[in-house]
Amino acid sequence: MTASPAAPPQPLGDAVPRLPLPHTPAQPAVNPYAVPAPRTTPAISVCIAVRNRPGLLVKSVRSVLDGSFDDYEVVIVDDGSTVPVQQGLAEAGLLADERIRLVRQRPSGISAARNTALKVARGRYVTVLDSDDEFAPDGLARIHEVLQRTGARWVYTDYEELTPTGGQVIRLPAYRSPRRMLWAVLSRPRLPFKHSGMSIERSVLTALGGYDENTPIKVDVELVLRALANGVPLVHLAHPVVRFHRHADNISRRRIAGLRIWYRLINTYSRPRIPGLALTFVGLRALSEFGKALVTALGR
Repeated sequence: MTASPAAPPQPLGDAVPRLPLPHTPAQPAVNPYAVPAPRTTPAISVCIAVRNRPGLLVKSVRSVLDGSFDDYEVVIVDDGSTVPVQQGLAEAGLLADERIRLVRQRPSGISAARNTALKVARGRYVTVLDSDDEFAPDGLARIHEVLQRTGARWVYTDYEELTPTGGQVIRLPAYRSPRRMLWAVLSRPRLPFKHSGMSIERSVLTALGGYDENTPIKVDVELVLRALANGVPLVHLAHPVVRFHRHADNISRRRIAGLRIWYRLINTYSRPRIPGLALTFVGLRALSEFGKALVTALGR
C-alpha cells in the first residue's frame, strides 16, 4: 500500500507531475541506547546504516570525528549485525562521544535502516555515509559551506575511489535541470552521482517519503530518480568529499540482480514519447552492467 504524500514546507519543484511515494512499512521501535540525544540541534546528521562491518565502521566514524567541521551528530543504525556494532564502537572508545547516537534493529534491509536513521536524525540536513566509506578531513566543512552559500536543499559531490592498487578522483558532471540529470541517471554507464556524501535537507527527504522499502538494491538510484522526477534540483559540489573503498563486498557489485530493478526504474521514470526508447535504455543498461560484471570477474 502506498503511503500518503506529506506536504513539504515549500514546493519540491514543478518541472514534472508529482509521483506516488514509496511503500514504507511500519518500523521496529527506535531505541537509541548509546547516549541520550544532545540538547542542541546539530546542523548536519551524518547517517550510517551498517550490518557486520565493525572494523570499517570504526574507520568511517573516526573520519567524521577527526574532520574540521564540528556542528553535527552521527546516527548509526545497526541493521541486525551478528555481533552488535555497539561492541566494536565501545572497544574503539567511540561511544563516550555524545555526538554519536546508536540504534539497533532486527534485520530489515538497507532501505528500512536508512528510514530509521531519518526518523532519529535531528539535523536540518541529512548527510549519507556508507559504512565502508570515509570523509575527507574537510568533507563536512565543504558540504556545509556550499549548503549555506547556495541555499541548496540537495547536494552531491565528487569522490575518491580507492582500490588495493591505487586510487583516482571521480569528477562528476553538473546539470542545468532535474530533467537533464534524470535522463543522465537512466542512460550513463557510470552513475552521475555518489550516494555516500550526498546531503539532503531533512524536510525534503521526509516529504518525498524516504527510501522505498520495496526496492532491495539500487535504493539510492530510485530515491534520486524520484527526487528528480518531482523537480528537485541537485547541486554539484566539485570536490572529493568521500573516500570510497572498492572491495568484493560492495553492494553495487550485485550487477546482474540489479538489472531487474533497473528495468522497473526505467519503465517508471523514463516515460518516453518515442516508442521503444525505454527498451533501448534497458538494453544499454544491460550491456553496461554485464561489462562491469566482467571487469569484476577479471579481478579489478
